[in-house]
Amino acid sequence: MTVAPSPFNGVKVELGIALLLGLLLWLVHERLVSGTPGQLLLLLGYGWLAAGWLFWRTRGVLRRQRAAAAEPDREA
Repeated sequence: MTVAPSPFNGVKVELGIALLLGLLLWLVHERLVSGTPGQLLLLLGYGWLAAGWLFWRTRGVLRRQRAAAAEPDREA
């Protein structure tokens, strides 16, 4: 099984890691924080942090792709 080359492959790997870490956190959150509000805040915080990270990384890939596409236009 192979994956076609894509500038987003790194982001896809990080998404998989974030999902696995989120699953692990979900499995152990009761041992880390007592009380439902604290547990909810922990899981929501992780979700927002992971989403923000992936958003930032995706925008970086798109920015580099646009710069690479505009590069030949500058030479002409």
